[in-house]
Amino acid sequence: MRRIPAFFWLLSLGVFFVFSSHAQRRLSNDSPLDTLGKNPSQETGWEILKTFRAMGWDGGYRWRIQLKIMPRREKTRTLNGLMYGDRSENGPVSRIDLIERPADVDANGELIEAEALRLLFQSGKEAFAMRKWSGTDGPPEVVDSGQMMESIAGSEYTLFDLMAPYVFWPSFKYEGRTTFRGSPTHLFWMNRPEDDSLLKEHVSGVRLYINDQFNVLVQTEVFDAEGKKAKTLSIVGIEKVDGQVIFKEMDVRNDKTRDKTRLKIVDAEMGLRLPSKLFEPQSLMDDLQRSAINVGRSETFEAVE
Repeated sequence: MRRIPAFFWLLSLGVFFVFSSHAQRRLSNDSPLDTLGKNPSQETGWEILKTFRAMGWDGGYRWRIQLKIMPRREKTRTLNGLMYGDRSENGPVSRIDLIERPADVDANGELIEAEALRLLFQSGKEAFAMRKWSGTDGPPEVVDSGQMMESIAGSEYTLFDLMAPYVFWPSFKYEGRTTFRGSPTHLFWMNRPEDDSLLKEHVSGVRLYINDQFNVLVQTEVFDAEGKKAKTLSIVGIEKVDGQVIFKEMDVRNDKTRDKTRLKIVDAEMGLRLPSKLFEPQSLMDDLQRSAINVGRSETFEAVE
């Protein structure tokens, strides 16, 4: 059985959000089992984190997405796109086409081709990212650590947000269990790798909120180089597709400017068997919307005792 770990994209975040949408409390220590601020066991925290890293979906997926960019003082705009995801031998891998400018017709009736940003990235311990804009010459370019923090198509999302490398950072502190949105939740402070000088200019650490009951990430907070909260990612609703739970919408909020971007899944297919060439760098030369991609259904089997 193939599984996609839960950290991608924070894509399996959210199950808990719906169950607690009417809760009034955010953080409190009203349970005798809560350990936040009480020097909790780091060994216990490590077991929780390992379990979380191993969770995920069965098979690959294909999503039609919308990116709703909502700056506080400017007009809202929406971009459409297509996203495929699966798991390679090195971990979760994703391929996205985001239409930055739709196709149009000029005054002479001639077609103006759409402009798309094409992304390919491998999450996990052997992470990398590549990108290419349609209509440009040359091969795809490799994205370095500094470029990981750049805005995607003028939105609040970055590759750092989508790839969520911090889930696999080796150095962390388990801060304990608390009550968050009315449910037991584990907090982890993930320490930025000290050997990444480019990342050091942007991030000091990341806080994860992992729900105890459903073992999903319900919130992520990114802190800048000065230790101030810079960004918050959260979920807005879930739905079940092909027997698997996915989020409907995921928000990222800039905590300094209060600008926000919402990622919405318009249409989804889960449990797919996807060709490996879809996740090779050469695929960035092709338009996903026009490519004939051979998609099948993954077969899964239950263990026989």
